[in-house]
Amino acid sequence: MRKILFVLGITTCLATAAHASLTEGILAYQYKQYPAALSEFTYLAEEGNPIASYYLGKIYQEGLGTPKNLVRAYNLFSAANAGYYFPATAELGKMLLEGSPQLPADVQQALVLLKKAANAGESDATYELGRAYALGIGVEANLNYAYGYYLIAALKGHMKAQYALANLYLEGRGIPQNYASALKWLTRSARQGYVLAQVELADIRTTNKRLKNLGEAYGWYSIIAAHNSDIVGKKAIESRDYLAGQLESNVLKEQQDQTDSWKPISAEKSVPQEEKEKTPIPTIPDFNDAQYVQDLLIAEGFLPRDGALFGITVQMIDTAVATQEVTPLTSAIENAARKGKKTAYGYYADLYKTRLNNLEEAFAWYKKGAEAGDAYAAYQLAKMFCEGKTLAQPDAVACYAWLKIAQEEQNPILNGLIQNSLALVRSSATKEELQAGETMFEMLQKTTEEKEEKSGGFDFL
Repeated sequence: MRKILFVLGITTCLATAAHASLTEGILAYQYKQYPAALSEFTYLAEEGNPIASYYLGKIYQEGLGTPKNLVRAYNLFSAANAGYYFPATAELGKMLLEGSPQLPADVQQALVLLKKAANAGESDATYELGRAYALGIGVEANLNYAYGYYLIAALKGHMKAQYALANLYLEGRGIPQNYASALKWLTRSARQGYVLAQVELADIRTTNKRLKNLGEAYGWYSIIAAHNSDIVGKKAIESRDYLAGQLESNVLKEQQDQTDSWKPISAEKSVPQEEKEKTPIPTIPDFNDAQYVQDLLIAEGFLPRDGALFGITVQMIDTAVATQEVTPLTSAIENAARKGKKTAYGYYADLYKTRLNNLEEAFAWYKKGAEAGDAYAAYQLAKMFCEGKTLAQPDAVACYAWLKIAQEEQNPILNGLIQNSLALVRSSATKEELQAGETMFEMLQKTTEEKEEKSGGFDFL
């Protein structure tokens, strides 16, 4: 059989050089030692390291220790995006959404990039999409879409999205007015240290008849005053001192003690895990509907997905790329699979195919996912058999069998691709190969059905 190539976009091999100075560069950046960071990241970016390209892009974008250069930043973010580094994808989208004198706006390309990054779990990108639809930046304003994007980002702990979502609830814009939900999201944003949320929460607790709580207002004004020395802090001092004369001494003491011990919480801890998992996510056309996801799969060759679903963080991936130590990733994936998230295997295989640049391991993890009953992993495994990836030659028999296994799931996202791929295999394979494929399919079908019965079913995304 000749080599069968599915019409599935790109296969970019990374030339990411692991180098000890990446850690030093990131530490220098975090501690604002920008000349040192610039030196380390420049060297690594020239070697093709997408993480270094991203950080170097941030340095030029913000003019940190070097003259601001948006064109240079854009080119560096583009290089990092080509290396599947989705924080850079988000930055590219943000740069193109509103544009600048150096870089004219390109709304359509911005939306493509932001949606890809958002699907990969970049809450900054998701928030920017919400803001674009809330304000009509480059698109027709749509508060339903804005609400959906804000909710997705807010659940991930994005403090600006939490603040924006709270205001939609408070004002009843695009959704029914809900003071309880508004307070909940404002508080979550404020607890992370977002001063706009803190000020609004304190003001509401002072003046809103429905939501008045002077003790809490005093506490938030005190926190604002303690952590802001600008005009916002000065106004907070005035409001705090005014409220002090209206509160009993025990309430003042309690709020002062809380202020003294207050520290911002992390984004991850701002929303309970159970709420993250159980809150229904609205379907947003052209973002997370079946047709869009299928188009994304066609364009990219894999599904950009949020690793947080499987206990994977960006930092874990970056560390694995730099050190080639994947044990923490493997442990998280296996743990997720034990909890019934069979799609974890396919996600891990995607990581190997892209960021970790190891097709042999990608093949092994797709196979593991396919055997566990994940249609996406079965499809990707079939694709590798048809293209001969990691094999001495293409294997039409296995390709055909695994495509039929994937077809059994009847997933709307995959079904069209699978049918096209099956038609291509039938037109390219011999009669003997197809007969052998049918036999192999029957054997695989029996095995996967048995595993599904034991595990109680499986999911896709």
